[in-house]
Amino acid sequence: MEVMAIRGVEALDRHYSAFEGNWTVADRSADYGRLVVPHGNSGEPLYRWFHLKEAFSSRLLDQLLTEIDLSAGPDLSIADPFAGSGTTLLSGISTCEGSGHRADVFGVERNPFIWELAQAKVQARISGSAITGMVVAELEKIRRFYADMESECFAVPGLSTLRNEEYFPSDRIQSLMRIRHAIEAGASEVTRSIFRVCLASCVEPASRLRRDGRALRFEPSREPKEPWDLFQQRVELIRQDLAATKPAASGGEVSLGDARQVANLAGERKFDLILFSPPYPNNIDYTEIYKAEAWVLGCYGSDAEMKAQRQRTIRSHPSVRFSRKYSYMQSGIASDVQSLIDPIVSHVPVGDRYHEGRKEVIIGYADDMLKVLVECRQVIRDNGRLVFVVGNSLHGSGDGKYVIAADVIMGRLAELCGWRVSDVKIARMLKRRAGESAFLRESLVVLEPA
Repeated sequence: MEVMAIRGVEALDRHYSAFEGNWTVADRSADYGRLVVPHGNSGEPLYRWFHLKEAFSSRLLDQLLTEIDLSAGPDLSIADPFAGSGTTLLSGISTCEGSGHRADVFGVERNPFIWELAQAKVQARISGSAITGMVVAELEKIRRFYADMESECFAVPGLSTLRNEEYFPSDRIQSLMRIRHAIEAGASEVTRSIFRVCLASCVEPASRLRRDGRALRFEPSREPKEPWDLFQQRVELIRQDLAATKPAASGGEVSLGDARQVANLAGERKFDLILFSPPYPNNIDYTEIYKAEAWVLGCYGSDAEMKAQRQRTIRSHPSVRFSRKYSYMQSGIASDVQSLIDPIVSHVPVGDRYHEGRKEVIIGYADDMLKVLVECRQVIRDNGRLVFVVGNSLHGSGDGKYVIAADVIMGRLAELCGWRVSDVKIARMLKRRAGESAFLRESLVVLEPA
């Protein structure tokens, strides 16, 4: 098949415009601009347990439900195959419970630390005030074990970041490890993940590191805080949240697994609504960003385990070399997928030292998202809806700039596997400079079964 040679941002824009020409596309920034970021979450019970800057607002689901005609009953089944910190699932429970109905929520998350965070929050939302007394009693057990371990010296996890005393002073890392062992000794199965989330929230403040975009930044003037004091403060905040939360009639769980296998993980479940925000093709490796928390919690025991985790993630970044096997090439829609991605791949500057990695991101991302959309099509009800939130990204520099329009790519892939694009809601335009693309935006794309 002939490959289109596209040069220039404007020419690539024309390629994207050809696909979205049949869709309803509208600027909805007034309604959604503050909802595709975690606006308000830091003050919301349960949502505030750990800050993930990549999350969307706890209020997004309510806004969507006012606009989407699900034709469903009063109870809702909701799935999020990229569960993250559990925002979709918590919102689904709270929305249904607030109107006197029941939700059945199901999430999938690949990152072991973030999975535990989401699972802890979902189960806490369901249990609510019923486990407040248990948390208080078990904190006392943890406090005693922590005191008894004062003279012990714990092995520091193998991550070099944790062993760098400029980043983590030895007394701070020892305190973190002491808390972890005290939790293992004093917490029950019901509350253990809640306490581990509290511990995870202490890791960054106990260091001279700060999460900044796609990296951890060293700030030498920063004074690392005492983890035990932080831990007790976080437990008290969670106790307050639980005490104010009425136990729910809803049910839910988060599976540690792969969004590309959501149909198998969901079993016999069918969903009224699937809402998710996948990794964007923006070169951010979330395994790397949250590695310190994961290692402190014992999610990885070696560099090889962490590398294996990175290679299991969606191919949205070139930080590691992923498999070059692409499932779509053996499908009946291979030529249609090639027509979509070849012009984008051809725009990657040949002289760019990241040339091969960036090509692999475009092809791998499309292949992975196609798998997710195919899987979701298998578990959606006939009158259900799928909504994904995704941001497009600018790559390259100078005359070699190009945009990966993930919303258009995913919308077109959806059309190829049994979905219809209902509408595209532009939530916000991303930072623009002269000569940049009109496709630099973050959008919500609504799909319905074709």
